[in-house]
Order: sequence, then structure tokens, then C-alpha cells
Amino acid sequence: MSYDDQNRPYSNDPYAYQDPSQYDTSQQPQDYTNYPSQDSYQGQGQGYDNSQYQAPQAPEQRPSLQQLQRIQSGIPGFDQIVGGGLIRDRVYLLAGPAGAGKTIFSSQFIYNGLTKFNENGVYVVLEETPQQLRENLFNSFNWNIGTYEDSGNMIILDAISSRLGLASQERFVVPRPFTLEALLYEIQTAIQTCQARRVVIDSLDAMSLELTQVDLRSLIQRLTMILKSFGCTTLLVSGQADYSNQGRKAVEEYVVDGMVRLHHTLEESVSGETTLEQNALEGNSLEEDSFAMKMRSRKIEIPKMRGTSHSHYLHPFVIGEQGIEVKSEPEVTKRLRRAIFKAKQVD
Repeated sequence: MSYDDQNRPYSNDPYAYQDPSQYDTSQQPQDYTNYPSQDSYQGQGQGYDNSQYQAPQAPEQRPSLQQLQRIQSGIPGFDQIVGGGLIRDRVYLLAGPAGAGKTIFSSQFIYNGLTKFNENGVYVVLEETPQQLRENLFNSFNWNIGTYEDSGNMIILDAISSRLGLASQERFVVPRPFTLEALLYEIQTAIQTCQARRVVIDSLDAMSLELTQVDLRSLIQRLTMILKSFGCTTLLVSGQADYSNQGRKAVEEYVVDGMVRLHHTLEESVSGETTLEQNALEGNSLEEDSFAMKMRSRKIEIPKMRGTSHSHYLHPFVIGEQGIEVKSEPEVTKRLRRAIFKAKQVD
């Protein structure tokens, strides 16, 4: 215990209890009227002046929430697995390996807009010539897109010729030398010329080879803002199927509003059994080359779709005479198919 100069005990411990009756209040002022007011500090470098302060005002009218509008892709079975159709004025990534059906899917998206929904389209080609696209679609599905080009409802923008340093006879072409600024300008011009509502850019891979990850991300962001400002629903095509590389994932998948991924793998026969197993269950003779009976299986999934519910399953799809057709029922597992097959054999 310590003592002050008047021999009064006090504690050095700041947390110890001290009796208020021991406090000396004789020197504390009792009259507060002589204290200077806040106004007296103004202009003296002390205090603060709140005369200019204005309380934040609520907005006069908050924008009302709008119901999201959808567009129909026209691809059988696809709209059902994305909640009734793609959301209008948004940008989507269409990804998958070579041969998965990306160009067919995106061309069908444009073609259905022209033939079924009265929506004009722009198709930007970076990896094949416009003439190759026309011929492939006509010979495979009897889609004569040249008719809609002649009527002004569709534009195929040639972005591959100048990128390769070649001359082009196309009406709409990115001039040489190829630059990203020229590409963006020509895309805007094409959209305005035909009043497009649907756009396909095929593909991002051609641009990614010439850009750093930072530049590619900036390009996609700029492209996304331009396309949305024109009210276009857009498919960005990418051949990158392996998204384990986080750099690639950050560039494309995180910028877009939704993602459609196509798969095609070599699998066993349709029933889920190898031909050897089928022959054994059916009592037929076993042949050495029975394992050769395999086929390509195509599936589609929706990893991401902002603003709408969507299927989280793999769905099989086929490519027929009319293009792609998605099976709205989810893909059953191979084990379940095998069990069903064997159960039928027992019956």
C-alpha cells in the first residue's frame, strides 16, 4: 500500500478497487458555464466545423427489380436443363475438346435464332474460314446460312485471314495487320449492321495463344461489356477442356455469366456391357475381338449458370441430321446400366 502527500492510502494496482470517498474533488470545477463553446474554436485551428455536413440522402427512386428475360436456343432438350432457356443479354462459355460438337452447337444456336425466333446473328470465325463453315453446315445438316447473309440477317466475320496474314474476299473481315482493337471494332460494326441479338465467337483459343493471361482476361472483360451493351446473347467457344490449370480457369470461367461444357469419350456398348459380357450372358460363343465393340459417348453439363436454376447432372446428347439433341433425363451410371442389363437377362 502507498500513501499520498496527505498520508491517504492508495493502491498502485490500476485494477484494484478504490473507495470513491477517498477521492479529492475539492479542486475540480463545479461551474461549467465558463467553458468555451464549440463555436469559439472555429477559425482557430481547433475543433471542427460541421455546418457544411449533409446527411446522406436516400435515392429518390430505387430501380425496380426486373424479371430476367430468356431466349430459346431451339436445341432440343437443352433449354429444359438450363431452367427454360438462356438469360438474354448475357455471355456464356461453351467449352469442350476437339470433336465434342462445339461448332455444331454454336451454329445451331445462331441458325435457330434466324429460322425460328426472328433474331439476327453474328458468327466470328478465328479458326476456320467463312466458306468452310458454310460448306460444313450445308453438307452436314442442310443449313444454308448464305441465304441469311444475302438478306442481311446474318454476318460471318472473317477474323482468321488477317490473323494468318492472308487476303480475304469476304465482305466482313478484320483488316490486316490483325490487332485486338481492330477485332473489337469489327465485331461492333457487324452487330450494328445486322442488328444482331445472337453472337458466337469461335474461338478464344486462337486469341489466347497470342496473349498473356492478364491481357486475355482484360480482352474477355472488354468483349463482355461491349456485347452486353448491344443487348446480345453470346457464346464464347473454347477448346480448353481441362480446367485443372487455374490460370485458364480464372480467365474464362470466372468472367462469363454461365458455362456449358461438352464431353465425348470412348465407352462400352450402349447397354453398358462389353460385347464379350453380353455374349456370355446370352449363352453365345465368346470371340477374341469382342472387346472392340465400343462407341463415342457424348454428354453435356452446366457447371455454372448465374441467375437461374439448372441441372447439375451429365446429360447425354446425340448429333443427328437436324443437329444436336440433348436428352433431358440425366445420364445413368454405368453400374446401374449393368445392373439393369443383368436383371433383364435373369428375367
